[in-house]
Amino acid sequence: MFEEVKLSIDNENYDQAKEILGKLLKEGKNELWIRYYQALILEKQGDLAQSEANYRLIVKDSIYPDQKLLKLIRDAIERIVKINQEKQKITEDKEKEIKTKKLQDFHNDENSKDLAVLVLQPVKSEEKKFLAPKLAKIMGIDNYTATLQIPTRSLRLYKTGNLGNLSYYQSELSQAEIPCFCQRIKDINKMKVYQVLFIISDENEVNILCENDQEKEINVTFQWEEIKNKIQALIPIFEMTLHIDAKGKPQKKKSTLDYGKFYDLHLKSQNLILRFSDQFYKFEQGLSIAKDVKTVKEKWHYLTNYFEDKMPNKPIWSDFTLFAEGAVQFPEMLKYITAHVNLFRREETLWDEAFQLYSGLIFLQGN
Repeated sequence: MFEEVKLSIDNENYDQAKEILGKLLKEGKNELWIRYYQALILEKQGDLAQSEANYRLIVKDSIYPDQKLLKLIRDAIERIVKINQEKQKITEDKEKEIKTKKLQDFHNDENSKDLAVLVLQPVKSEEKKFLAPKLAKIMGIDNYTATLQIPTRSLRLYKTGNLGNLSYYQSELSQAEIPCFCQRIKDINKMKVYQVLFIISDENEVNILCENDQEKEINVTFQWEEIKNKIQALIPIFEMTLHIDAKGKPQKKKSTLDYGKFYDLHLKSQNLILRFSDQFYKFEQGLSIAKDVKTVKEKWHYLTNYFEDKMPNKPIWSDFTLFAEGAVQFPEMLKYITAHVNLFRREETLWDEAFQLYSGLIFLQGN
């Protein structure tokens, strides 16, 4: 009877084969062989996943193995594995072809060779498990690594390179609903950054005295409503200090001695970042903001509260430290950024450039 089943399958008469198998099952014929031919029909009809699962289950259920049956099943599983590998290769080749075409299109765009950064934007914690497999597939990494790389608290500098490549990844990630953006380092360096010396007055309009990079004094006027973003940050000041190790030997170690306090206001109507710093702001001149306060720390506190009072509805960004801890892992890119920070340092650091990148990215991405 099984010869008749085999002949029906060879002739692609699967309904007839199923009918015969049904009769054999009622007659109590060899169940494992019946299940084998049922799996073979599934394989012939293209349901490879189910047929492979059924083949493997037959092997598992074979208490007294039939060597002829086991060989047929091994051959069948080998066929399915080979077909799946071939399908996978076709799919991968097609995906590579599509990727190459997309990359070429992005490389044909103007400025495609310019140095740029790709930044991931934070998502809700519960979204990570859905987005991680998508990131993993696009970037060719495992799910665990992808889960770690998706930020939930701050912007994350994810990749640097030429604008063409990064624009491709931005497009793919955006289609996968992973929030991100690209910006050119050239555009970060183009924006004006003035160091604020003091606020002269704030009646009718705000009038402040600033210095540009050439230390030329410049008067800037604006309305508080024109400010788009407020950026608050601490930038560490490092120095090599002497420590005694566990063996009692002196050892030099880079330590954080202090922090420079910075507060950027984004005046987009003038393509200008107004940079306030506790190191350079002249509290004793201009508008009296911190009356009867002696320490710089207290005066700075009054100044930042003053900004909050004047612009309570403007977004404030204060997660610079988290961003910078990742950004300093890209030293070659950061060296191309003009920092506009000018803190006195005994030890070199790229945190100044990281701050300019952070503030500049928010400036460029804002409305």
